[in-house]
Amino acid sequence: MSKPPLRPEELDISLEDLNRKRQPGYRKDTETEAFLRRMNQALQALEAPLYRDYPIEHPFIFIFGLPRSGTTLISQLLAHGLDAGYINNLAARFWLAPLHGIRLARNVLGNQKQISFRSNYARTAPPGDIHEFGYFWRHWLKKETLADVVFVKEREAQIDWPALRRVLSTIQREFGKPWVAKNVLGAYHVEKLKHLLDKVLFVYIERDPLDVAVSILEARKKYYTDLNTWWSYTPVEFHLLKDLDYWQQIAGQIYFLRRYYHAQIAAIGEDQVVRVQYEQMCQRPASVLEQVQERAHQLFGYDLKRDLEPPERFPLRRYEDREEEKRRFARTIEAFQEKYG
Repeated sequence: MSKPPLRPEELDISLEDLNRKRQPGYRKDTETEAFLRRMNQALQALEAPLYRDYPIEHPFIFIFGLPRSGTTLISQLLAHGLDAGYINNLAARFWLAPLHGIRLARNVLGNQKQISFRSNYARTAPPGDIHEFGYFWRHWLKKETLADVVFVKEREAQIDWPALRRVLSTIQREFGKPWVAKNVLGAYHVEKLKHLLDKVLFVYIERDPLDVAVSILEARKKYYTDLNTWWSYTPVEFHLLKDLDYWQQIAGQIYFLRRYYHAQIAAIGEDQVVRVQYEQMCQRPASVLEQVQERAHQLFGYDLKRDLEPPERFPLRRYEDREEEKRRFARTIEAFQEKYG
């Protein structure tokens, strides 16, 4: 007997629901969140008339990869080393009115970059450090519940793509240069973003999946008392994982997300994507900047200029002391491979 079709309401788990389950040190303050939301809603109406459908004169550089694969560090590296705009921690508070945020940040901080090359699970501290701007992407790409990811193809038509293009082109015009952004939510819509924007370069960072698995496990331990609570980005196959134990959830998260990202890359062509290995980034940061510069020139004939010199290297974490856990994750990932191909 076949299973009944999956119903969206079965997966209407909001990101706010998951936030409430976090340990106090990682839980967002509800009063602060409410204050910022009211401020954004008030400014949203003032800013909307400023958006125009400007021509795309500079590349968008969108970064994605598995959770704990180095997406934050590589976004810091590119923001620091390239002559490009980025949304910093101050500007990110204005996700419904990004022009207000960018202009306020410029007025307060000037044009100085404050890239620390440090983060706490994607959170950076200095006001001028890069922010992933998650609320902005959640708003425009309509990713408020886990169902929004599972049914991403069905709901893609609900996104106001022309309006998003106006906002993105206006933000880039405000920067007057390329825009570096960690855009993992955009990885669910790689083909659409490629066709929507005239110049977009994706940077995909890859890390040993077993190191990723151990790092996700550590994140769950810090965020939640119940390790079976979902953490971070969700594959479209989440409904197959939601009732499994955390070992299988993490292994499935890695297996399905990698499969999805590789399919997205194949759909748009390898030329549109710069693949970066985590070890390369840690051992030779400058080579990553060179890769991105070269690809921007090859694709768009664009001279992507350098700005500040990167560190000579970053610490490389391989979890060599966690071999037993890594073997267990390896067996579990292999089981997903055998089952789902």
